[in-house]
Amino acid sequence: MKKQMPYSTPDGYFEGLQNRLAEIPARRSRINFMPYLALAASFALAALAGNYILMKSTASQPASDEEIVEYLIDSGMTLAQLEDAVYDY
Repeated sequence: MKKQMPYSTPDGYFEGLQNRLAEIPARRSRINFMPYLALAASFALAALAGNYILMKSTASQPASDEEIVEYLIDSGMTLAQLEDAVYDY
């Protein structure tokens, strides 16, 4: 049984091959900046949205002295630990 090649090239394919290959570097030299701009804009938007949400969530009233004292008592912090934390800072 004789083996036959099941594939063939189109007529005239190799005639214009050199010209087509010469065009490839010229096409690649043009850089499309749109995807990079879109990526940068999405990162900036995410950063701005995160900052806005963070600022809104922490913009509530500051804790009162009583709330701070109550938190420290509940946390089990000793007076010596509190003094160390305050004076080391």
